[in-house]
Amino acid sequence: MNQAQRNDYLEALGVPDFLYLEKSNTADTANTANVATTTPKINTQCLVIETQNAHSFCQAGNTQVFLFKMLGAIGLKTADIQCVSIQANALTATLEKYNAKTVLLMSATLKPSLPQHFSTHHPSEILVNESFKRAAWEVLKKVQQCLK
Repeated sequence: MNQAQRNDYLEALGVPDFLYLEKSNTADTANTANVATTTPKINTQCLVIETQNAHSFCQAGNTQVFLFKMLGAIGLKTADIQCVSIQANALTATLEKYNAKTVLLMSATLKPSLPQHFSTHHPSEILVNESFKRAAWEVLKKVQQCLK
C-alpha cells in the first residue's frame, strides 16, 4: 500500500488528518499544509473510483475479480489499475493525488468532469443485473480508445 492509498483509507475511516499527515521541520501550519501538496502524484493508466460499497472492488472477492476481468478485456493489466473507495464529496481531492490517463467512476453519485473521465455501473451491480453489461461494455470501449 502506498502513502496516498493509506491516506485515503484513513480519511474514509474518519481518522483526523493531523494524526497521519507528515509534518515539516517547522511547526507552523502553513508548512504542514504544503507537505500534502508537494507529495508526488501517483502515475497510473486507469484510476477506478467507487463510493463506499458493501461489495467493494478494493477488497479481494468476486467483485474485484470481475472488475479486473472487465478491464483486462480492454487490455489493461492489474499493474495498470489503481482502485480507490472514497466518500462522494472527496472526488476532487482524490483526483488531485493521481496522474491518471483515464478515470473510471463506478458510482451513480460520481459524475465525470473531463473527457478522460468515464462513468459506468459498479461491478457488483452488473453481477446481479446482467442488463447493465452492454452499457458497461460501451463505456469500456471508450476507455480503451482514450488509452491509445
